[in-house]
Amino acid sequence: MDLSLLIASDTADCVIVDPKTNEATNIVVTCYGVYSDEYQKAIKKRESAKDSSSMELLIDLTVGWKNLSYEGKKLEFNRENALLVYSMKGMVVKNQVEAFILEQNNFLPKR
Repeated sequence: MDLSLLIASDTADCVIVDPKTNEATNIVVTCYGVYSDEYQKAIKKRESAKDSSSMELLIDLTVGWKNLSYEGKKLEFNRENALLVYSMKGMVVKNQVEAFILEQNNFLPKR
């Protein structure tokens, strides 16, 4: 086996699934994985912060998104909008992105 197939990428795209239909949406959230330098920096930042929250960590680990709108308006990626999206009732996007980040296989090369 080629060892390069076991080396994780820093980022990967999380395709959001509609929890009602269990089908993929066109919403894609790009995020850093647990083996990236950015993940380690975000963890250290949270450890040294007085007000450390999992929400802030998740925002730090989010690179951007595609095809995300709210009430008919396209949401540009920024910290304010990330907080809005991740704190929405039901936390559908937040829960899926958190689970995605923790799954190493999501960051390994496709085979």
